[in-house]
Amino acid sequence: GLFLGGLVGAGLAWMALTPQGRKLRDQLLDELVDLYEQVKKKVFASRAWKDINEQKYVALVRETVDKYVAKNPVARKAKDLLVKVLSAQWRRLAAEIRKRK
Repeated sequence: GLFLGGLVGAGLAWMALTPQGRKLRDQLLDELVDLYEQVKKKVFASRAWKDINEQKYVALVRETVDKYVAKNPVARKAKDLLVKVLSAQWRRLAAEIRKRK
């Protein structure tokens, strides 16, 4: 899957200890994919998408995650992890940007 790398595995491993934790972990994995797609849409909707850099991407990630946790208080505990995992997807998005130029 898109985010099932070592970073996510290590960050979400503690959630597998209880049934409630496993449910939350699975929900967050689904949300990560959705959140990445939201960030990607924001990038390509921008007129300056060809010039986006990692710093601007991470700012968009933080803004998107902030809005998400405001609506989903349960995810607040995992906010830092969500930002970290999504920020780590910069190379993936940069490759898509290079293909579209």
